[in-house]
Amino acid sequence: MNQLSSQRRRPQISIAFMMMLMLIFSFISAGLFYASRVPAIQNEIMMLVTGEIAEAAQEDTTREAQIRFVMFTYTSPLLLAGAISTGMAILKWFQRPR
Repeated sequence: MNQLSSQRRRPQISIAFMMMLMLIFSFISAGLFYASRVPAIQNEIMMLVTGEIAEAAQEDTTREAQIRFVMFTYTSPLLLAGAISTGMAILKWFQRPR
């Protein structure tokens, strides 16, 4: 039993994978931040926490925050994939044999 545990390798996470996870989680947190700026979502959170909605929040009819959130939601995966692909291409270009 002792030999089996000494032969088992511990899982390792590379720096590139860790940076990729951090980038993905930063995009998720940015999305949550923009979602919290949408008046309809603010009203729902306020209703959940306090049980009432402020009158100033009821009169807000602008949809600019909702449009930004929807555009961020649709474009962020494409932008993230493009940025990672460009970064990997630049990294491979610097690591090529000379």
